[in-house]
Amino acid sequence: MKKIILGLLFVSLILPLTNVSADASIISDRAYRAEVRREQKQDIKLIKQLFKNHKEFANKHNSEGLKPLYADNYINNDGFDKTTYFKSIDSTWKACNDLSYDTKILAINVNGDNASVEVLETASGTISEIIESAQVLGEIHSRAEVIYHLIRINGNWYISGETALTDESTLLYGDARFMNIELTSPAQVSAGETYTIGVKVDADEDTFIIGSLDHDPVKYPPKSPKSELRAFGQSQTLERIIKANTDNINEYAVASLAISKVNNLGEDHYRIYMAGLACIMKRVNVVPKNNFIEIEE
Repeated sequence: MKKIILGLLFVSLILPLTNVSADASIISDRAYRAEVRREQKQDIKLIKQLFKNHKEFANKHNSEGLKPLYADNYINNDGFDKTTYFKSIDSTWKACNDLSYDTKILAINVNGDNASVEVLETASGTISEIIESAQVLGEIHSRAEVIYHLIRINGNWYISGETALTDESTLLYGDARFMNIELTSPAQVSAGETYTIGVKVDADEDTFIIGSLDHDPVKYPPKSPKSELRAFGQSQTLERIIKANTDNINEYAVASLAISKVNNLGEDHYRIYMAGLACIMKRVNVVPKNNFIEIEE
């Protein structure tokens, strides 16, 4: 009996101590989680402010204001470092001086001193060209899904890299601005892989279109691809099989179109005139070949 009583006393003594320890652990965990949430809220606030500043400087075409938002070791998935990246931005703004941007943050993920921000970016602007001695107004539109990679240095967040998931841009002149033009291509291919790109135009029977399809590896300065022009068929479509580059760099599927209209002047007389031009580019991410994969039979 004494052993049983002593045993009960021992259990009675241990259980309160165990409960106190468990309660302290719970309180400690709650405090830790609350601190983590507080820090994450502060990080998210700072990151949102970073992208607000980014949008403001971009719309002002202020590259000197943008540069401090980027880490010195910045690199994107096209292999552009900070210097090359800003050279490409300045050349774009020089060609289109009213280009405006809009940014929508889709998701923010913070992991210690690193973060990733998924963003939907759109841009639009106008451009003027002289074609056949006449000034022609063009429109630029682009849409991209991008993951920005961020790093925290001394309490401040900086953009350290970008991964473009999708990216489509259009440059439209004349009547092409009011036509439905669709370029189809895969979002990702293997290096050296063949793939099909196609373009379809919603045009009436009085429209005659010639165009070309090609691919343009992402380089700086950029080089325009040169392909033979082909006439569109009655379906107003054009297709071509492309072989991806083997230089392990991303590329763009490119469609270049010249749009002509036919006017019936009566008595078997017709007038053919240039009605518009279009250039559509769509990103194709190229996955390099991995020579270090071994599969045993």
